[in-house]
Amino acid sequence: MSYGIVRGTRFQILSKDDLDRIHWGTLHILEKVGVQVDSPTCRKLLKENGCEVDEEARSAKIPSHLVMEALSKKKSTITLAARDPKYDARLDLNHSYMCANGNGAVAVDFETGERRNSTKQDLVDSTKICDALPNVHVHWPMVSSTDVPASVVHLHDLEASLNNTGKHVMYETGVTLEDAKNLTAMGYAAAGGEKEYRRRPITSCLQCTYAPLQHDAGVMDASLEFAKNGVPLVFFTMPQPGATGPASLVGSMVVGNAEVLSALVMTQLASPGASVIYGLGIAPLDMKTTVRAGGSPEHAICSAMGTEMAHYYGMPSCVGVSGTAKEPGIQAAMDTYTGCVGPLLAGADLMCGIGLLEDSSCLHLEQVVIDNEIVGAIARLIRGEWADDDTLALDVIEKVGIGKNYLAQKHTMKYLRTDHFMPTLVDRRSEDAWSTTGKKTMRDSAREKVKEILATHKVPGLPDGANRDLAAIIEKAKKPLWGGESKVH
Repeated sequence: MSYGIVRGTRFQILSKDDLDRIHWGTLHILEKVGVQVDSPTCRKLLKENGCEVDEEARSAKIPSHLVMEALSKKKSTITLAARDPKYDARLDLNHSYMCANGNGAVAVDFETGERRNSTKQDLVDSTKICDALPNVHVHWPMVSSTDVPASVVHLHDLEASLNNTGKHVMYETGVTLEDAKNLTAMGYAAAGGEKEYRRRPITSCLQCTYAPLQHDAGVMDASLEFAKNGVPLVFFTMPQPGATGPASLVGSMVVGNAEVLSALVMTQLASPGASVIYGLGIAPLDMKTTVRAGGSPEHAICSAMGTEMAHYYGMPSCVGVSGTAKEPGIQAAMDTYTGCVGPLLAGADLMCGIGLLEDSSCLHLEQVVIDNEIVGAIARLIRGEWADDDTLALDVIEKVGIGKNYLAQKHTMKYLRTDHFMPTLVDRRSEDAWSTTGKKTMRDSAREKVKEILATHKVPGLPDGANRDLAAIIEKAKKPLWGGESKVH
């Protein structure tokens, strides 16, 4: 059984003509409007390669030939390697993988129900849960360790993740050159050295662009460092239709596409052949509430279009799903299903965003388990069907004949395991049977699953000496605040 979600059934939103028009429109914007590039290093790089650079405005206009050259250097297949090779996520445009949501700062205490700042223990627990669940294929530190010194929160987050999952770890905290160096060093340590890491990169970095048409200095300087050191990158664009992008979805696609392609140009100029994934998380501004409409149909449509645009360029896609529900329940399930089913049907290679509520800010451990179940159902939906001698089962039908059943057939046992979705939370029993066992809700069952995982799930340790090296990197990176960081208990 291959790792990830096998895709069979697909639909397409944008036609070849639509994709062509978005592409040529993007090239027009890059040449005539350009992008703001706050990094002097990147502006120098662009100017040396024929871009029109305005130092006062910190902007650069990028000619089409540089975009096409960058696309010719990109990789069409990128493997997000895992400490345990059975969890390698091979982004080959033929499989889909789900990634946890990341970098929330709030958690609902599993025992007390108290809503509070997230802690490193919350991250440890959520990482173990993601490691145990079959439909969370790539890990992203779900919350921040706000109970450690502020200057090294992101390093503690990576350390806790590497120690508690054998799956690939993606992070979004490499926003300065120093961050990039420290995070890379931690990846090298956990992989058993730089040589082994470059062969099998077990971490990656998601970098957000800034809509409309802006690149932060720290993010881009860090990105060049990551690319040089063999760390796979996702350039993730998030214009909000109606706010930081045109209200029309394809108009915002042009803005986002320009941001991703311009970041690709800078990365490929600095490190030709660097591993870059096309990332997009467009959700409109809800004009009634002025809140980002995560979990909306438009969010899903944009993620599907982003996938199609990535594949148009021969690049793996990373698209987002999120929701605005405040607690596990009907809205949260609807947000996840609506946000996931469209992009996965369109062929999304990597989907980030399950498990957090309140637009990716708040952790409920049971929601991670519920979202895993929803993704499992969608995976069965999109796998597709095929007719061959075995699935047609003509010999079995002849053997059983008229008026009998198939319960005792070997064919039945074989295909129950492969053709039937077997839920772990959904309760299909009668009302009487359900009542006699306490009328458990899906949330109740998810809480039981969380307790089971935390009590029994074991994760293989890091290589000898790795934790010592990780601790040393974190200790060296600490910065004094107001005369010295106080200990946080």
